[in-house]
Amino acid sequence: MNKPKKSIAILACLMLWGLSACEKSEATDSTEPRAGYATGMVVDTQGKPIAGAKILLDNSVFYNSYIHGSTGEDGTYRIKAQPGAWMAQASFKKTYNGQTYELELYPDKSDSFDDEGAVRNFTWKLEGRTPLNEYGYYGGLIQLDTDLGFYEDLENIELTLTPIGPLIDGSPGKTMRLRLEDHYWVQAGLIEDVPIGRYKVTAVLTNDDGSRPLRIQDRHTRGDFQREFQLDFMPKSGNRLRNSTAIIVGY
Repeated sequence: MNKPKKSIAILACLMLWGLSACEKSEATDSTEPRAGYATGMVVDTQGKPIAGAKILLDNSVFYNSYIHGSTGEDGTYRIKAQPGAWMAQASFKKTYNGQTYELELYPDKSDSFDDEGAVRNFTWKLEGRTPLNEYGYYGGLIQLDTDLGFYEDLENIELTLTPIGPLIDGSPGKTMRLRLEDHYWVQAGLIEDVPIGRYKVTAVLTNDDGSRPLRIQDRHTRGDFQREFQLDFMPKSGNRLRNSTAIIVGY
């Protein structure tokens, strides 16, 4: 009399085992392309999921042809891919020190795909060159000019950037000493790819007469020249293509 009950119990266990195996298989296969869909995950600099990131599928053949999507709370997305050749891009908005920045994200793959499906994952990077544009980068831009009557060689100037509080991703950052033609200060008036944060900036001129501190002014507001200047990046906008700031150095 107990055999039917025992058989039912065994069958139920087998069904539960099969269901869990299927769930495990689906989780394992989440990195594999799903036919007809673009899928992937977006994470921050610490590897944590980013919810609400904007995903853009850009048609690489037809101009101004896009498919939009976004990530869920777990940082994943799934977008129906139409016939054609598509490239995936991602960005998200981050509020920092009272300003909102739109930040481009780094793709693990940058090649195009079709409606057979593809996996494209994205990571937030504070600095580094973008894969599809050798002139693009993830950090901020500092434009540098010199004051009227300042005729010193820029090679003799050293800028020191000291973080004030955490960077935009919450990390502590590091103090940077910059000279012309180093990793960040690539051209006379352009300091590129600086991790976005709030910095105290000082400048020193060193030449045959010795060393002397310089003063710095905000080029946009034209406020007072300061020995210790607080630098904040301004979010990119319609007429500002990058998260950037501009300073003037003088005596």
